[in-house]
Amino acid sequence: MLRRLQNILKNNSETSEKHYDPLLRTPYFKANRNSVMDALEELVRQKQNYKLLGSSKERGEFSFQVTSPRKAFVVVTATTLRPYRTAIDFNVSTESALPVDFGYSKKVISNVTEELKGKLEYIGTSLMENN
Repeated sequence: MLRRLQNILKNNSETSEKHYDPLLRTPYFKANRNSVMDALEELVRQKQNYKLLGSSKERGEFSFQVTSPRKAFVVVTATTLRPYRTAIDFNVSTESALPVDFGYSKKVISNVTEELKGKLEYIGTSLMENN
């Protein structure tokens, strides 16, 4: 209960391997890093409320801004662990007058992950220990 309240009362969220919240665990896709980066770029270009800020395929980093309904800055890191197994980590910070986003940053991560599941083959979350 306390962790749920803490999640709501902050203005950023990020994924990690062993996150206590299942929605914020690192998602894995059956694709190479370039395919993931291409899918992310396509996704951002298709959405009117997303604005591409930068992309570095060599480093596996991608950044974009969510412009509505609330502003948020998103950094995505794609890491290929072995051929056709790529982990994607998100870091989302919201811009608001208050120091809280009431779970909006978590919702952005969830929405982008679900969109990617439609474009790439999803294989699970937090799979690092199974490598």
